[in-house]
Amino acid sequence: MFRRVIAGGVWCCVVVLAGACGGNADGSASAGHNHSGASGVHDHGGKDAFNTSLVSDDVIANVTVDPAKTGNVEIHMEFTPPGGSLLQVTSVVGNLIPSDTALSTMILWFEKDGSNHFHYEVSVPTPGKWTLEFDATLEDGSTALYTTPVMFES
Repeated sequence: MFRRVIAGGVWCCVVVLAGACGGNADGSASAGHNHSGASGVHDHGGKDAFNTSLVSDDVIANVTVDPAKTGNVEIHMEFTPPGGSLLQVTSVVGNLIPSDTALSTMILWFEKDGSNHFHYEVSVPTPGKWTLEFDATLEDGSTALYTTPVMFES
């Protein structure tokens, strides 16, 4: 009986840790994929949204690009520093870098929406693979750098 209780507790811990680390209970990763309606840790925005969970220096960034299409796009991010939301992210700046070198890199100055929430609205001119990179500055002065590819459809 005691072994069954322990085994059940271990299984619950595995499921919780898989979710917290960006995976699903079946062991598949959820970070870096377009989750339009699929189950996963971070799944926000509309049916054409790109969602991912990234980790840098123990700071989790949940990112939504909605929609992941050309035209007007909102990039939203929510941060979870070590110790939870007590440690605040004070600013976020970044770049949206096209794979086509004939296009210019877009500089992103994110606006704070609330406790560890930021957003930026941008117009993406052409479809294709772009790289979203951004720095989050925490109130203690440390920074975390994140990079993820985003595929924009037409």
